[in-house]
Amino acid sequence: MKKCFWLFLFAICSYLFYFFSLPASTPYAPAPLPMQDKMLLLPLDSRPPCTTLAQDLGRLASIDVIVPPNGLLDNYHTPANRTKLTDWLNKNIQNYPAAVISGDLLIHGGLLGSRLPLGINADEAAFLKTLANLPPGADVTVFSIIPRLLVSDSLLPDAWYQWHLMRYSTLQDIVEQFSDFHSTRELEAIKAKIPAEILEKYNVLYQNNNEFNKQLAALCGAKNYTLIIGQDDAQPFGLPNRNRTHADAYMHRYGLNSKSLSTCGADEIAQMLVARRFCSTHNYKPKYYIEYTTPNAAVAIMPYMAVTAEAALIDKIKFCGGTVTDNQTDADVILFVHCGNAKHPATTAMAQRLCELLDEGKNVAVIDSSDDYESSQMLLPKLLTDSVPINKLASYAAWNTFGNAAGTAIAQSAIFTGQQKILPKQQLPSLYAQNLNFTVARLLDDFAYQKLLHARLSSELKLRGADPVELTASYKTFAENIIEGFIYSQKRSLLYQNLGCTPFYSDGTNNYYLTVINTESRLPWNRIFEIDLRTQCKYGISGKN
Repeated sequence: MKKCFWLFLFAICSYLFYFFSLPASTPYAPAPLPMQDKMLLLPLDSRPPCTTLAQDLGRLASIDVIVPPNGLLDNYHTPANRTKLTDWLNKNIQNYPAAVISGDLLIHGGLLGSRLPLGINADEAAFLKTLANLPPGADVTVFSIIPRLLVSDSLLPDAWYQWHLMRYSTLQDIVEQFSDFHSTRELEAIKAKIPAEILEKYNVLYQNNNEFNKQLAALCGAKNYTLIIGQDDAQPFGLPNRNRTHADAYMHRYGLNSKSLSTCGADEIAQMLVARRFCSTHNYKPKYYIEYTTPNAAVAIMPYMAVTAEAALIDKIKFCGGTVTDNQTDADVILFVHCGNAKHPATTAMAQRLCELLDEGKNVAVIDSSDDYESSQMLLPKLLTDSVPINKLASYAAWNTFGNAAGTAIAQSAIFTGQQKILPKQQLPSLYAQNLNFTVARLLDDFAYQKLLHARLSSELKLRGADPVELTASYKTFAENIIEGFIYSQKRSLLYQNLGCTPFYSDGTNNYYLTVINTESRLPWNRIFEIDLRTQCKYGISGKN
């Protein structure tokens, strides 16, 4: 009996050693990359994708991205202090060679405010006056977002007719383009189901946005500012699409510079502008080769997207200053794109293909998406099961919409591969370490939290009588405690079963390993839609045998 006990104990210890041990190394503390540029950023709102992620990518790009103090920014239903933000902009812009300014922040107090909208014509006029009177010198980029297709959930009673308004918007666009009898008849039927005052308000929202875009394009053309018009959550047809087409025409009419454009997205715009600034400064035009995991992925229209996956990718690549190449050998980055669904889940063959590219030393950026936001349809679980060394990825993104994820993955990979060419050899370990730190955050946030925990946490809160989008202070603390524990278990699993098992970088003399993942997480707003996740990784170095 005693012999069996010791055999059992030995088996348990062997199991723990095997699964929770890492290659031997000595601590390595990479120096921060030197800052070589500065950028002033008035973000879309205070959420991490619009602020923290842009700053993190700035550090990777050697750009110091400065945002306003938190006390001036919005906090969920509380809009930003637009007067003080304008004063802050006027006071600081002369100290920075580049400035990125969100019109939605200074007019409506943030993205959520723009969906109501909070700002009125006088606020738009004040914003245009602020832009017109900015002191010369800075490279100014202004961006503004077309209202999304869905009316705001907090706008009542309008939200009760959310589906009807969405269908009306879609049919109105179809009828204007094709004038077919069936769509016209359906359009009239759906209009009859919507109260006249709500329908009028919905139409005025897009009419006012269209007129504002026209005025903004004229001013940016006169001042030689760069203008970006973003299209928030949309579909292939709808009033937002019409506004985007008009915005492109206004940019052409008023002779805006070649960097001005419209794009399918919103939250990721600041991140891409950081990448664009980096690429422009260093005259780097990254070449992307796009490889899809399934045959029909290129023409797939993913949820909340107005265009196909390939059109969105080309949009983001152009935005960041890159080009698409058909020659894989010539590419700076291989975009490995997964658009999973119930019919096309991830397979071992996909994982093997990615492993082959990494073994060849390719810079691979993974965009991991699914039709139903289900983890079972995504690529990452298969990569982990098949032990693909994901610590060697140039980037990974899987958050929210396909456009959001594509923008982050392309921005990160553009910066990372550009720095590979620019930095001296002795700084490359720091570059790879800092890039991995950003990727680890994406794995834990985009996949672990958003795809594995979010739905379960929402159900748990509802069972307790809490509203996941309107949390009380006590339920916010309750949710944060669950998130912290879950992230802790996920980071250990990732570290000991994949990320820390192989070197993330080798310089010919030494191997560099990930040894510790430290995290801090919180809910930035009183809802569980997003988390503010900070990673602080530690590393080890070992001589090559």
